Amino acid sequence: MSLDFSQICRQHVDIISPERTNQELLSAWKRGDQNAAAQVFRRYQARLLALVRSRLSKKLARRVDAEDILLSAYRSFFVGVQAGSCTPNASDELWPLLTTIVLRKLARQARYHKAECRSFELERQDESRLLESLISQAPTTEHAAILTDEIELLLSHLDATAREVLVRTLQGQDVPSIGNELNLHERTVRRALELIRQLIPSSANDSFDWAKISLRTKQRSPISRTPKVTVQGTLNYGDYLLKRLVGAGAFSKVYCAKKRASNETVAIKYLRKDCLQDPRAAEALVREYQILRQLNHPGILPVHGWGTTPGGSLFLVTDFIEGSNLATWKSTIRPSLNQILVAVKEVAAAVVAAHSKGIIHGDLKPANVLIGVEGRITLCDFGLSRHVTDREDVPRGGTAGFLAPEQISDAFGPVTELTDVYGMGALLYALLTGRPPMTGRDFPEILANVLSPKLPEVPLPGSDSLSSELNSFTLRCLYK
Repeated sequence: MSLDFSQICRQHVDIISPERTNQELLSAWKRGDQNAAAQVFRRYQARLLALVRSRLSKKLARRVDAEDILLSAYRSFFVGVQAGSCTPNASDELWPLLTTIVLRKLARQARYHKAECRSFELERQDESRLLESLISQAPTTEHAAILTDEIELLLSHLDATAREVLVRTLQGQDVPSIGNELNLHERTVRRALELIRQLIPSSANDSFDWAKISLRTKQRSPISRTPKVTVQGTLNYGDYLLKRLVGAGAFSKVYCAKKRASNETVAIKYLRKDCLQDPRAAEALVREYQILRQLNHPGILPVHGWGTTPGGSLFLVTDFIEGSNLATWKSTIRPSLNQILVAVKEVAAAVVAAHSKGIIHGDLKPANVLIGVEGRITLCDFGLSRHVTDREDVPRGGTAGFLAPEQISDAFGPVTELTDVYGMGALLYALLTGRPPMTGRDFPEILANVLSPKLPEVPLPGSDSLSSELNSFTLRCLYK
């Protein structure tokens, strides 16, 4: 059903009685009553327009018309009503839903103009927090980092079609638009949205939107204050602005960020959501800072400091390396044997520098080595590192296929510098073959193979002297 918004804006009479509920008005509009839509529009028009204008800086307001954003949001809302995906909440209130749609439209405009005019975000100090402060229930950067885990978990339960529908829904698209882009019938899109709603706990509102999911996340998973960390952080969280997610591991996620005062690009490491309430994880992050600050080597990632977010979560700030890691480098660039050996030699130099300070890295693998756009090699992720004098209760961990036997079982002895020799062999093996030295059908089988007398297959084919010598060297590193 079409809706003439310019006509609604001009209407001043023949408005349905305000005693009618929102649900009744929307039902009347679906039966063809344009005045019902006008009543819904006028109930929230002034407040929504004031909200949009309050979020527009002078510079952005010169590019974006607040009324255009409002009309576009209402257009999407009524399309959603027609599709059955936008309804009042249990108290017949539309304000949370409408503010979410309006601010989503505003955020998209802000992103568009930021991309078009890079200097826009430097206009004023609080301008850079536009997306964080859109509404009181919207996620802060801290909760946005946590929320990424929620979205990833939801995506893992969806097929390819439902994932695409979810992504486009979070981008603010309506059912007809999604159907057109994916060449799907609208009924198929609605069925996918219904599946998504079923996967969201019933405490969330029926309308699928980012603000409500983030609110549910905050209520269901409060951030731990990590009481065992008693030392004081060295950095102020408010001094940084998150830009984008650049990497993720089993325990943490890394974001590219800007330091507000200097506009310096840095990397900020957060613990993953499921680690926030584990004091050992928080202690490991602080220990990583304490270890990194002892290391001053061109092949080791420099650390700036650590701190605590307003919600109590810990973060670590390091240099940001523009480029990729050796795992991506191996799979996309397909480096030559000589390039691989040069990279491994540089990693070995960084490991030797750490050992000279009595520090064991303990998690050597291609994903933990960065390669900059200029080819510079940098060893990072000391989250599982330790001093040679540390007690044995220091947490252990790593990626199963790259673990040395002593990292799994004390029967193979303590973790020492020799553990990193195994790690260097595993790193070299992976760069030569594209896979870790130990594999299996599942996690228990991989661990069993690590602990068994089984040795990895020879990494390089051929019988020439170079292949033979390199195979011998690699397998010697991987002796158990």
